Amino acid sequence: MVAKCGICWESKESYARIQGAQEQLDKFEIWVCGFFRQEVILGECIESIAIEKLKARGLTLATAESCTGGLISYRFTRISGASSVFVGGIISYANTIKEQILEVSKDSLQDFGAVSEPVVEQMLRGALKKFGADVAIASSGIAGPSGGSSQKPVGSVFIGVQAAGSAPMIEQHFFPTDNLNTLAKHHQPIDYTPATLSYNITAREYIQLEASAKAIEMLIKYLNDK
Repeated sequence: MVAKCGICWESKESYARIQGAQEQLDKFEIWVCGFFRQEVILGECIESIAIEKLKARGLTLATAESCTGGLISYRFTRISGASSVFVGGIISYANTIKEQILEVSKDSLQDFGAVSEPVVEQMLRGALKKFGADVAIASSGIAGPSGGSSQKPVGSVFIGVQAAGSAPMIEQHFFPTDNLNTLAKHHQPIDYTPATLSYNITAREYIQLEASAKAIEMLIKYLNDK
């Protein structure tokens, strides 16, 4: 029996559902891992992997989101069993909420801007404190279409992960949308029927999707390094 593979694209992640005899599946797995090497994650989606890693370590998770607007939280809560690790999230979209709820300093917002490493670091601390969680994720960026600058163009996002009592991991990412028309096609199931299924994604939504996926990837890496 020949193994059959169906592929679905979501953000930069590709999920493959494979059916066939175990011998064929084993051969296919070896081929895929050899071809893509470290880029392959076997098993569940990245949210499920992150949840299982948190469970195994007995850790809870909270989020503080700005540009992703709750999408990181959604990606976790759509998974059955997430309640065992995910305690809650704050959508601190306005700077006033960053100040009042997450205790981000007004000076940092004025000196560095909301889209900056110092602000994301304080968002992480605020989320850990407010929720009493063991680990926090924070995001702040420019999803566009306006608001960008030469120093921080649209698509710039700072993402951070931190465990209570440990140093944060904060990275600046840039998600360009120049080739969005081409990229959008890869968000569709490979077996879609053009006559019955249409896909429309804005540049803003694309940046939010990419940032939320990267945040979960960073969480997995952070937990692996612990």
